[in-house]
Amino acid sequence: MSELNCPNRRLTEVNEGKLSLSRRNFFAGLAIAAGSVGLTGIAESAQAATKKYKVCTTKDVKVGSAVLFLVKSANIMVLITQPKAGTFRAFNPACTHEGFQINGVQGNNLVCPVHQAQFDMTTGGVKRGPARKALGQYKLTRTGTTIYINA
Repeated sequence: MSELNCPNRRLTEVNEGKLSLSRRNFFAGLAIAAGSVGLTGIAESAQAATKKYKVCTTKDVKVGSAVLFLVKSANIMVLITQPKAGTFRAFNPACTHEGFQINGVQGNNLVCPVHQAQFDMTTGGVKRGPARKALGQYKLTRTGTTIYINA
């Protein structure tokens, strides 16, 4: 068989019972292999950049509240909420309106003290402007009574 000039052409030829690969297809395969190795390297770098940090214990955050923590080892502030018993969330405490630090709770909402923007304690979504964008979230994990974030 030989290659055909059509979209469904075959990638290989068979000559005298042996499998052979065209030069073009060899280099295309090489490019795909090199690209996948590169993507693997990028994924490994991204995974290495994400670390797990201990933030607090479950006893530090009461149901219906939010507590601000400084994670010294990562040099970041984290707002941990417990909207209902046993449910914990971790947010970047910077208001998405002008970056002021969220430091209040009103009902189920996190409140920015400067312009009174409000965010949902469970999702971080905007409940009241002037902010238009949800709070950034950290991936939170819990082992026993210890709360960790990935940052």
